[in-house]
Amino acid sequence: MIPAPREHGAWGLLLQPFVAGAILSARWTWLLVPALGLVLLGFLMREPLTVLARQAVVWRVRNPRSQAAAWWLAGESALLLGCCAWLWTGVPRGELLAFLASGAALTAAAVWVTLRNRQRSRLFQMVSAAGLGLTGPLASLVVLGTIEEWAWLLWACLTFHAAVSILIVHMRLERRAGRAAAGSAVAPALVPLLAVPPAITLLAAGYELSRLRTEAGMREPLRRGGFPTPAGS
Repeated sequence: MIPAPREHGAWGLLLQPFVAGAILSARWTWLLVPALGLVLLGFLMREPLTVLARQAVVWRVRNPRSQAAAWWLAGESALLLGCCAWLWTGVPRGELLAFLASGAALTAAAVWVTLRNRQRSRLFQMVSAAGLGLTGPLASLVVLGTIEEWAWLLWACLTFHAAVSILIVHMRLERRAGRAAAGSAVAPALVPLLAVPPAITLLAAGYELSRLRTEAGMREPLRRGGFPTPAGS
C-alpha cells in the first residue's frame, strides 16, 4: 500500500486548482502529465519524510516502518526528478524553480508541524491551503508558458474559500466538543465573506462578456472561448 498523507481535505485543495487551471487554459499539452506527476509525488513524499523524521527525532531506535519509508522515498524521488527533467525542457525555468522551492518549503513545514503534532493549527492549515492552491497557476504556466491573470484570481478565490471553510470547521468541532469556539466572536463576520467566491465568478463572467465587444474577442473560436466558461463556474 502506498504511504500517503491522511489529510483527505488536502487532496481536494491540491488537485482541484490543478484540474481547474488545466481546463481554463483550454489547451492540451503532454507537459501536463509530468506536471501532475510533480504535484502528486511532491505531496506523497510527505508521508515517508515524516516517518524518517520521526525515526531521527522521536523514536531514536530502529523502527520497521523506517526501511519501507526509505524505499518509498527513493522511488518517489527518482520519479520526481524525471518529471522535473521533462518539465525543464518546455516550461520557463525561473518560474518552475520558484514553484519547486515553494513546494519544498511547504513539505518541510508539513513535516515539522507533524512532528510537533500541530496539524490542526488553523494558521498552518490556511497557509497549507494557499500553498496547495498554487497548482492552479502551475497548470497555467505549463500549458500557456506564462501565468495568466485569471490563474492568480483562481488561486485567490480557492484559497479564500478554503481559509473561511477551515475556520468554520474548527468552530463547529469546538462547539460539538462543548467548548466555546475561540473565534466565535468573528463568526458572524465570516458568513458574508462566503459570498466573495461567487462574486468573483460573476465578475469573471462579466469580463468574458466584455471581451465580446472587441475584435479579438469576436474572432476567438467558439470551442476555445466557450470551453473555459462552465469550467470557471
